[in-house]
Amino acid sequence: MAQNEAQQLQEKVGASQTFVLVEPIDTPNGEVKELTVRRVKIKDFKRAAAMHPDSSVMQEMVALSAAVDLQIEDFDNLTWEDYSKIRKFCLGAN
Repeated sequence: MAQNEAQQLQEKVGASQTFVLVEPIDTPNGEVKELTVRRVKIKDFKRAAAMHPDSSVMQEMVALSAAVDLQIEDFDNLTWEDYSKIRKFCLGAN
């Protein structure tokens, strides 16, 4: 998938990164082989916390799916390896 100029600029300054998936996922919009991911923002966490006040796992999933621009149901189909790479980029976590 070719990147547009805005995506290229975001990657250059470290605001986003494109990941080629280890295993493509099927979404209602078709097969996804790569994802452009942006950094997680505070508003993503606030929204996730409001949606799932009792589950830190779901809060993280909702915040990361927003950064990837996927529905949570589609995000659930990522491999653990892809999820780990995205998580590390978005959160700076291991």
